Amino acid sequence: MAAIGDLPFDLWAVDSLTRVFEETSPEEGVGLISIKCAQNEYESAQLVITAKRDLRRVRVRIGELRGPDGGVIPPESIRANFVGFIPLSRNTPNTPDYELERKAPCRVPDPLLDLEEIDLEKGKSQPVWITVHVPKGTPPGTYEGRVEVICEEGRGELPVEVEVLPFELPDERHLLVTNWFSVGNIAKAHGVKLWSDEFFEILSKYARLMAEHRQSVFLVPWSLVRVYKEGDELSFDFSLFDRFVETFMEAGVEGRIEISHVAHPKSGWGTEVVLSNVTAIDRETGEKVSLPPEKGLGPLLSALQRHLEERGWLDKAMIHISDEPSVSNIDSWKRASEFVARYAPKLRRIDAIEGTDFEGYLEVWVPKLNYFTTWRELFERARERGAELWFYTCCHPFGFFPNRFLDYPLVKTRVLHWINYAYDLKGFLHWGLNFWRDDPFGEPAPNLPPGDTHIVYPGREGPLSSIRFDVMRDGIEDYEYLVLLESRTREIIERLGVTGEFDPSRRSRELCRRVVRGFADCGSALDLIEARDGIIEEIISIYQRPYAVVETYPMEGSELIPGPIVIEVRGAVEEGASVKVNGREVAVRNGRFVATASGEEVTVEIEKDGMRKVIKRRFFVRR
Repeated sequence: MAAIGDLPFDLWAVDSLTRVFEETSPEEGVGLISIKCAQNEYESAQLVITAKRDLRRVRVRIGELRGPDGGVIPPESIRANFVGFIPLSRNTPNTPDYELERKAPCRVPDPLLDLEEIDLEKGKSQPVWITVHVPKGTPPGTYEGRVEVICEEGRGELPVEVEVLPFELPDERHLLVTNWFSVGNIAKAHGVKLWSDEFFEILSKYARLMAEHRQSVFLVPWSLVRVYKEGDELSFDFSLFDRFVETFMEAGVEGRIEISHVAHPKSGWGTEVVLSNVTAIDRETGEKVSLPPEKGLGPLLSALQRHLEERGWLDKAMIHISDEPSVSNIDSWKRASEFVARYAPKLRRIDAIEGTDFEGYLEVWVPKLNYFTTWRELFERARERGAELWFYTCCHPFGFFPNRFLDYPLVKTRVLHWINYAYDLKGFLHWGLNFWRDDPFGEPAPNLPPGDTHIVYPGREGPLSSIRFDVMRDGIEDYEYLVLLESRTREIIERLGVTGEFDPSRRSRELCRRVVRGFADCGSALDLIEARDGIIEEIISIYQRPYAVVETYPMEGSELIPGPIVIEVRGAVEEGASVKVNGREVAVRNGRFVATASGEEVTVEIEKDGMRKVIKRRFFVRR
């Protein structure tokens, strides 16, 4: 903690996976804001101000951070946001107390406020969310600076240290991520008319926030296509649809275009699925006309497919049929899906699903996370036959499963995208970016788990992020770390001439298993931080000479049962390198080696021309 004279407050720091409540004690923190970050990555930590007496006009200032060889992280790459609190009167249902961050009633820190100053009551702790974005090309090394806290009663400061890693995260998004959003809520919250120029200006700010958080897919309403009727002929105006799509693509959300549902349950969830009518404007009378699916939706879908193809967007496009089909309405859902395929056969179909009987009717399968614990074999069979697999969360699953509820530990939000990598699930869907009720900062919706409805908040001039949205981004960036390690491993495998003999994703999956042991069995915040450090170490070391790739059978982290224990160790190294496994020299032929080992740890030593590399794999032995 900082102490400059007789300060009227304590200053301390915690990491981004620790929630700081108003009554959290300074003893839980440290005296240094410490961040470890790749180039082109966002990372956060928290400064905490605990008031020893009432404080007025509390402000926070951070200057540039200085590093080696004159390197600088400029002030515009650093943000400091006071964290707001959301009142909770009830917890997520069907969740053991030990799976909750805190029992209700309580106030949970989440929105990142756009306030320059606040007042703080005596005895209260106020977190300040510090976010650093390391620009591309920033030289690696340690960057240092100070954060200053000023109020009418005094001032103090705390040191900041950012370790810039010697690698860069790519701009390319390898994970498909969508958060559905309400355009009506955006317009209402910011006092603009829907579809006006002012609305699109605000919408672009939401799109930029999504892009900044590595969201790569956006939902576009098909109803933005204006339909006109002249006699028996229909014409279609795509100008509003195109403006919407271009708004997101220009902001950087450009992985996939997700077209909204063309059908819906007739009278509530699980009931018969019916296709939507289309509203057209009669050019002669100016009146609105409701067209049944065969006369309206079908022609619209055909025109939409042609338009997407003409704009070069067809390969990015997907279309929803009807949300969450299940065994109770699968037959009517299939008829709706067949209808879409008949009129737009080149358009991929996607849906969040509550079953498994979709083969031939769906290209992108999005099961709820918990269904992988019961129906994974059937989902994998669909993948083998060409389906793309994602997963989704919503008000379910709860209990032991990860989700992004306000009262769940933050690691349960971040680990969602480790699950994406661990099980090769190409995308993630959630319905609730901004489906807040009348007061976005008030008591959460009583019929849903707290936080399910929204993960951003409306600010004075645009959207506000939240702790959970930033932590979700951290999880997506962790996914990119795993992909980067896989990519570098593939390079080394190719350089050693052993393509096809070794799996470039195996080491990333082993490191991922340190955190994700099952869909409902994920590690602690410390487990995740340590695993991330391990990934960082291997991203760096894989490029260091002598080049090598090592695989063990079974995978690292497996439980070994004495009887006796035999681990097979396979590897490839540079020509002329020598290899020892657990201190025993092994033969290397054509740059490859095979050996056996036993025990809780396998150590592989590779040497060539004075260069040395040590690779370790650890296991658990049943006692």
